[in-house]
Amino acid sequence: MPCLKFLAVIFLIGITILARAQNTFAFKGKVIHNKKGLMKQFSILVNNEVAITNDAGIFVIGLNHDVTHVKIGLQHTGYTLLYPTGGYVSIPRDLNDVPEIIIGSPQDNTYINQYLAVYKEMKSNSSATASELIALGKRLDSLQQILLQLNYTETDLRSAKEMQDGRDKYYPEISQNLQEFVDKAFDLKTSLKYVVDFAFEQTTALQNLISAVRDYNTIFNTLSRQRFNYEKFISEYWQNDSLTSHFHEFITYALDTLHQGKILTLQDDIAQINQYFTGSRDKNLKEKIQQNINREIPLLEQLLKELDKRNNSFQKEFSN
Repeated sequence: MPCLKFLAVIFLIGITILARAQNTFAFKGKVIHNKKGLMKQFSILVNNEVAITNDAGIFVIGLNHDVTHVKIGLQHTGYTLLYPTGGYVSIPRDLNDVPEIIIGSPQDNTYINQYLAVYKEMKSNSSATASELIALGKRLDSLQQILLQLNYTETDLRSAKEMQDGRDKYYPEISQNLQEFVDKAFDLKTSLKYVVDFAFEQTTALQNLISAVRDYNTIFNTLSRQRFNYEKFISEYWQNDSLTSHFHEFITYALDTLHQGKILTLQDDIAQINQYFTGSRDKNLKEKIQQNINREIPLLEQLLKELDKRNNSFQKEFSN
């Protein structure tokens, strides 16, 4: 019997190991110094876990099957990560493909930054003359040759340009919509504070109040619909953990804390004002609505002050 129990335990351990193996895969990456070439026996951080390269500069690390990308970090302060920007590496569909991680000295970052700056200028400078575009093209080609000599590949440069394209596409939309949400939330507060008392009796005042609600709801619905897309775009195209975290904190505060916790309840009062205006003109209802709004306005002003502070902080980091 003891022997049978021992075999059963071994069998269960084998099943557990097999199950774990089926839920993981081996991810490989190659570490290259832009001037020294392959980095042999070099330790690197993959999602904060240490991996060491072999004599071919390749590291292998086990990952859960649902992982779609990893964050690369360096332990050695004398080096900096040149590519991919931000350190995010997408898991290739074909696990036999080996993504390259390029490291080097901090000053070598200037070349890729210059390359993307020229690329952006070529795209955005619609008024450039033919000779100016030719000059920009030559600068771009020259920088590309330097980067290729620094062990960047054409695939790396293409990916860097795609990331720049994503930033150029989504930065204006995200930035403007966040600012518009703040502006319309303040406009709504102003209407609640100064227009409500007149809205019980004056059609124009009531329409102004309803218009402020409608404008606010329009931008709220836009952000509510896009919040997860925007967070995904920032994570994918900016590849900056701090920026992504700040966006998440801002949008959670704006849509959950401010809207769900305060503005949504005040909109119920506005709906009752409309009912009062078109209905029985119940003075008790009017006094109840006025008291509730007057009580809530100071709290709303505090929340909006914090919203504005968070937006300014995010926008400053986002624009860099």
